[in-house]
Amino acid sequence: MNALEKNIAVARGEALAANLLATAAIHASLGVISNREEVLAKMTAFIEDTLNMSGPGKGDAHDEFNTQMREVARFQAMQALDAIGRMLQNPQAKGK
Repeated sequence: MNALEKNIAVARGEALAANLLATAAIHASLGVISNREEVLAKMTAFIEDTLNMSGPGKGDAHDEFNTQMREVARFQAMQALDAIGRMLQNPQAKGK
């Protein structure tokens, strides 16, 4: 593995750790409130709105780097929120 690959692996590992910790914190906090579905829906809307508002960094509609970054963030965030939603709807399944 060369230096660039090592740096990419470290950055992706840090991002994955942050994602896992944030997901666990959200799941734990939703476990103690009564209106879980409403809060989860508002979180989903916030993420969608924020990513939709954050257009290209330099006014270039074809800014592939920033578009790719936003879409990866959208995919990862929605995947995590969907998983949390499934766990909240079916709490028995998480122990299997």
